[in-house]
Amino acid sequence: MDMSGKVDGGGWTVTACARESGAEFGCLIGTCIAAPDGAVVREFTHDRTFGTPQEAVLEGLKEGMSWVDLTTSNTISAC
Repeated sequence: MDMSGKVDGGGWTVTACARESGAEFGCLIGTCIAAPDGAVVREFTHDRTFGTPQEAVLEGLKEGMSWVDLTTSNTISAC
């Protein structure tokens, strides 16, 4: 079963989509952060697999929100 989730904040969005891969689930994560020069969009795959789609989506949303936090706090650059 595929499952997805979405979290919106002030000027940013994180999406996570679990995808079945054999007996486990991977997670595709998307982030979109509003910026003066246009939106900064990034899509990446979680580096782990999970036992359930729920776990994959929750961990994917956490990972995406961590990326947004690091980017918006200028800890890292999203160029």
